[in-house]
Amino acid sequence: MKISIADLRKDYSRASLSESDVAADPMEQFKKWFDEALTAEVPEANAMSLATVDANGRPSSRIVLIKEFDH
Repeated sequence: MKISIADLRKDYSRASLSESDVAADPMEQFKKWFDEALTAEVPEANAMSLATVDANGRPSSRIVLIKEFDH
């Protein structure tokens, strides 16, 4: 049985993001998204990509696991 890579794609169109729907407080918005991920039983909802750039503008990204968040 041969699996097509295209068939592995998941449908992420369940939600959209509009600037007018985003909370003014970034922590409030993050908590909303995190709670939605937990409710949807997203595997490893605390895993995310963190990207930064150095003084020369060179990007670097890594996967991090959030253990706690607050203001």
